[in-house]
This record gives sequence, structure tokens and C-alpha cells, in this order.
Amino acid sequence: MKFSLLILTGITLLTFQGKAQNAIQASGNETKLSLQEAVNIALKNNISVKQSENQLLLSNLQLKQSKDNRLPNANGSINESFNFGRSLDPFTNTYIEKNINYNSLSVNANVTIFNGFLLRNTILQNDLLLKATELDLQAMRENVSLQVVLAYLNILNAQDILVISQSQTQITALQIQRTDKLVQAGSLPQSNLLDLKAQLATEETTVINNQSTLDLAKLSLIQLLNDKNITDVAVERVSLPVPATSQGYDATATKIFEIAEKNQPTIKAADLRIQGAMKGIEIARAGFLPTVSAGANLGANQSNAQKLYRQDGTTSSNLGTVNVSGVDYPLVVTQARFVEDGTVAYFQQLKNTANYGFGFNATIPIFSRFLNKNRVAQAKIQKSNADLTALQARQTLRQNIEQAYTNMNNAAKRFDALTVQVTALEESFRAAESRFGAGAIDFVNYSLQKTNLDKARGNQIQAKYDFIFRTKILDYYQNKPLTF
Repeated sequence: MKFSLLILTGITLLTFQGKAQNAIQASGNETKLSLQEAVNIALKNNISVKQSENQLLLSNLQLKQSKDNRLPNANGSINESFNFGRSLDPFTNTYIEKNINYNSLSVNANVTIFNGFLLRNTILQNDLLLKATELDLQAMRENVSLQVVLAYLNILNAQDILVISQSQTQITALQIQRTDKLVQAGSLPQSNLLDLKAQLATEETTVINNQSTLDLAKLSLIQLLNDKNITDVAVERVSLPVPATSQGYDATATKIFEIAEKNQPTIKAADLRIQGAMKGIEIARAGFLPTVSAGANLGANQSNAQKLYRQDGTTSSNLGTVNVSGVDYPLVVTQARFVEDGTVAYFQQLKNTANYGFGFNATIPIFSRFLNKNRVAQAKIQKSNADLTALQARQTLRQNIEQAYTNMNNAAKRFDALTVQVTALEESFRAAESRFGAGAIDFVNYSLQKTNLDKARGNQIQAKYDFIFRTKILDYYQNKPLTF
């Protein structure tokens, strides 16, 4: 009997080692993934990560625009107008009975010389907000990575539990074969065989349930990967350390918080937004200071009313007589006669009418209906909210670390207790199996011993993975690698 038990135990161990490499046979469309590959695919396809990347691009553009605002502003304009009937000659400023078209060109430029350091402080603020956005993206990536690690460990956990249930089913099947021979030999009653067959059916149901749990765990990882080409996964086994719970974690919760407070991107981002809010106060105060700018302009115009004239002889005009010493002398004036000879050429008109100028402008705020005062007050409130957000981030971080540390300790204690329980139940089951084979105990007692052992083994595996994941959370808060 003892020899048979040793053979049975050896078969179980070999089966567990073999099946642990892959709990389910490949279906032909599985994608084999390592933990790092799974993390990389999830980061590439995650929608929240992509949104954070787009937000980073927007922040970059916002910073670039705030820098470009220091450059001069230039605009050009072209105006073309048509007047019909009695129109005003733009050159003689008199009304004439003629259709006139008028064209004007102008270029204007201006540059801000001083505006209360608003441009400089806006650049500094946008630079701080850009750095905060970069940290937001880093935090999002780390959060997604942590989710993938959890999903990956859940698959390994489900695979190990499935392997145990399959192994226990095989043990029961071997027990049925042995019991059947003993029943046929008349050493055991027929009821023992029937009870074992009923137990085998129950254990096969457990295998189906565990298979379903594994499928759901794989589905969770597939959804995180968000890749339409991946419909099934086969994860690589990672070398997980055996929980050394007696040694404890290498840092206290207080020490972990001190490290996390200096390194966590969410805390850094909150602190940068405080600095950005302080710049916002300085930006609002710029409204109380004068604004000085310089401008320049260049213009020219053209019209079909501007004509060319040529001399065409002379004309004499009798203006009357002038009496000198009683004698009348005629007063005749001779003038050159000019006639139209076409329209002045387009570019010649632009050259003839070209004009330019420059100037300076200063705007001094006197009374703005308390607009600037209220803007400063609003900026101070935003600064206060940024302070509270950073304080809340630190408080949440501390609470999460304390909770994670407590969960890790509880998982360690649970693993230790279950390890002792499994060892004790294995000894008890071996004894029960020998006594059941000899007919010393009934099936109820035998089944109870086996059920308790199966349950304890499953709980031990869950406690193991729970402890490993809890330690990974604490590693995450210290910026340690999430992979194994």
C-alpha cells in the first residue's frame, strides 16, 4: 500500500510539473507572450495612454505658441473697390461723372516690448505644465503596466489551481481503478467504488470551473492588450520566488512612503502644478502694469482715375482790359493745353503713392472695473486648489501604501498558515488513504480528508500569488521594476 502511495504521489508531482508549463493545450491560434511583451503591447494599444500622449502633444504646442508670441505680428491687406456714377476722384478729391475703381495695398507689423512680464511668465507656466503632463503620461504607463502584471499573475494562479484540480482528478481515477480490483476480489464493498465515481464527477466539475476561471483570467489580459489580432494567449511561465515571508519586506511602510513621495510621478506632477499656479498669479498681476508696443506700416494705392496728360498746343484767354492812364489795354493769357494720354501704369502708381511710418503705443490701466483684481483673486484660489490637490495626492499615496503593506503582511501570514495546514493535511490524507484502502474508514471520512487537502492547496496557491502581487505593488511605489 505504501509503495502504491509513493508511485501515486510521484505521478502527481510529475503531472503538476508538466502541466504547469501550459495548463491548456495550444488551440492553434494562441499568441505566446512573455510578461514584458504583454506590457509592451498593452502600452502600445491602451486608449488612455494614447490620450495622455495626445495631451502631451497639445502641451508641447501650447508651450511653443507661448514662445512664438514674443515674435512680431505682421499682416498684409489688399482692398479693391468699384464706384459707379458720380464718384469721388481719390487724387483730386473732387466729384466726377465717371466709374472709378480703387485698389490699395498695405502691410502692418507690431511687436510687444513690455506687458508686465506676461509673456515670460506664460512661457514658464506652460513649461511647468508640460513637465506635469509628461509625468501624467508616466503615471498612466505605470498604472497600465501594473494592471498587466496583475492579469498575468492571475493567469498563472488560475493555471496552477487548474493543474492541481486535474491532478487530484487523476488521483481519484487511479483510486477508482485500484478500488475496482479490490471490489472484484471481494476485499471492499461495491459502495466504495460508487462513492469514488461520484467524487470523480464532482472533481471533474471543479476542473471545469477552474478552466472557466482561467479563461476569464486570459480574457482580462486580452482586453488589456487591446489587439484585435490576439484572440487567445499562452503566457510564458516566469520564475516566481518562493515567498520568504519570515524575512518580511525590506522596508517599512513609512520608509516606502518617503521614497514614493520623492519618486511617484503623480506627486511630482501635483507639485509642478503648484508652481504653475504661482506663475498664474504673476500672470494675473501683469494686468496692473502698462503695456508698451511698437508698430510700423507700409502702404500704396492705385486707381483708374489717375491719368497721363500730354501738351496739345496752347489756348489764349481774354480776361478783359486794364486801364492805364486812360488807355484800355487788353489782358490776354496764353496757357498750355493738356489732353488725356492714358492711365498711369499700375506699378508706377504704387511707386508714386508709396508711404510708410512707425510709432509706439503705451496702454496704462487706470480702472478696469476690478477685472484685474478679480483675476488675481481667482489665480490665488487656483493656487490654493493646487495645494489641496497635492496634499490629497500625498494623503492618498500614504493610505494606499499603508493598505498595501497591511495586505502584504496579511498575505504572508495567510501563506505561512496555509503552508502548515497543507503539510498537516497531506500527512493526514496519506494516513486516511491507507486506512480507506484497508477498509478501516468509510468513504465519507476519506472524501472529507481529500476535499480539505484540495481546498488547502488551492488556498495556498492563491495566498502565494496574492503575496507576490502585494510585494509588487510596494515595489511599484518605490520605482522598482515590475517584471520578474
